[in-house]
Amino acid sequence: MANRINSITLKDHQLGNKIKATVKEEREVYVMGNRVPCRIFIASSSLHPDFEIIVPSLRNSPRFDGRKEVELRNVTLVPSAKRNNIGTATRSLELQVFAQQLVVLD
Repeated sequence: MANRINSITLKDHQLGNKIKATVKEEREVYVMGNRVPCRIFIASSSLHPDFEIIVPSLRNSPRFDGRKEVELRNVTLVPSAKRNNIGTATRSLELQVFAQQLVVLD
């Protein structure tokens, strides 16, 4: 447990040049031990076909309809392992990205 990776800071364009996202839901998540309302997006780019973007504080991301091109600021990757139903020893990693701010490009 001591060697667990909590988060990885990403540089510009490591997720891809164009990121397109849609709004999935609004819910509360724990950030630094406190419950914070956040907005969750489903996104894709040329490098990663499917990942989640979690933006804490609702004021840091606009709500929009449809699929739009977005830009992320202060991006952190958080590894999330999910157990597969096929076997007990198999797990798959899901890409979850925390961003301090999401801006819609138009």
